[in-house]
Amino acid sequence: MDLSNIKAVISEIDGIVTEHLSGIGEMNITMFKQFYMKDFEAINLIKKNWLFIFISSDASINMSLCRKRNIPFFHAEKDKKEVFVNNVLRKYSLSPENVLYVGNSYSDIECLRMSAVSMCPEDAVPPVKIMVDCVIPMLGGTGVLCYVYDVLYNDLLLRRRSE
Repeated sequence: MDLSNIKAVISEIDGIVTEHLSGIGEMNITMFKQFYMKDFEAINLIKKNWLFIFISSDASINMSLCRKRNIPFFHAEKDKKEVFVNNVLRKYSLSPENVLYVGNSYSDIECLRMSAVSMCPEDAVPPVKIMVDCVIPMLGGTGVLCYVYDVLYNDLLLRRRSE
C-alpha cells in the first residue's frame, strides 16, 4: 500500500467514529449518537500532516459536531461520489490519487473504488470488505481513525528515515 502521495483522509463519520447506533425519534429525528472520542484526537494529529474531511449521508448532529471541532464536513444527501468529485476534490485541488478514503457502507463503494488507498472497519458490509486495500481489524466506533493515523504516521516516519 503506497501512501507517499496521500494528501487527504476522507471518511464517512457514521460507522467509523460511531457504532451505527443512534436514537431516532418517531418523527425520524436523530436524538443522539455515540462517538469514539479518541478518534477525534487522531483527527487532530492527522490534520498536522494531511487534510481531513468527513462526508456523510446523514447531516443530523454530524454537521454541528464537525463545525465545533473545525473538521470540514460535506453532506451527501443522495450521492457520495458526486459530492466527493464535484465538491471535495475540486475545492481542495485534489485528485483521487491523493486520497485515503475510509468507508463502511454501500454508499461509500464508488468513493472507495476511486481513491488511491481505501480502508474499512471489520464490520463494514461485505461488498466493501472485499474491495478495499485494508480491512482495519476493529469495529466501527472503536478507534478506526486511530488505526488510520498510526498507519499514516508510521509510513511518514519510514519515508523520512530513508531520505
